[in-house]
Amino acid sequence: MKLTPNWKTTLTSAWSVRLLILAAVISVLPVFIALVSPDLLGLDPLIFAAIAAGVNLIAIPARVLVQPTSSLWARFRRDESGAVRKKTVGVLAAGGVALASAVTFIGDWEGLRTEAYRDIVGVWTVCYGETKDVRSGDSYSKAECDAMLAREIVAYETALDRCLTADVPMGMKVALVSWTYNIGPAAACRSTLLRKANAGDLTGACNELPRWNRAGGRVIRGLTNRRMSERAMCLKALEA
Repeated sequence: MKLTPNWKTTLTSAWSVRLLILAAVISVLPVFIALVSPDLLGLDPLIFAAIAAGVNLIAIPARVLVQPTSSLWARFRRDESGAVRKKTVGVLAAGGVALASAVTFIGDWEGLRTEAYRDIVGVWTVCYGETKDVRSGDSYSKAECDAMLAREIVAYETALDRCLTADVPMGMKVALVSWTYNIGPAAACRSTLLRKANAGDLTGACNELPRWNRAGGRVIRGLTNRRMSERAMCLKALEA
């Protein structure tokens, strides 16, 4: 069991916590009143009875005490301290349509080769650019390559989720994972694109994608085409 990263802020500023404390205090008051007597407090019995009745009446759930017309109620409804964020964390890892879409989209751009081969720098590679533990003579079916790519996609999504704090639609997430798969999580997390996305400028983030079309200091046509396709998917998701 782990504390949430913002537990201090949640304890000090979340209205849900404040109201729970208020409810606890109110719940204890009737017990306290029941344990004392008018003589002990030096009060007239009628006054004591009125106080006891009042205490019992306010021992109502705190949410009922906060009336809709109160500014406190509006602040309570707007407050998200301690809430679970809606960010699409692990949406591809959950599988289904999202992961299938990512495998198809990224796979098309990476290209499939079921027989092991040496890439341009001499590294043994197979399937959709997989290089881990690949040896000469290795061979895989398309289904095996798809499964291998799916595992890699989930790993890259997990890495991206460590620095992507914005709530983004599924199509945009697929586009960003494709981009991250291509350039690496470290570069992605340091990018202006991620800064814009986390600041809420999702359209601006999508429009940053075409800038990532260089390799070795020069523009690569294949990268340009890929980035334009990722940008189109990203913006389409925002329109939807």
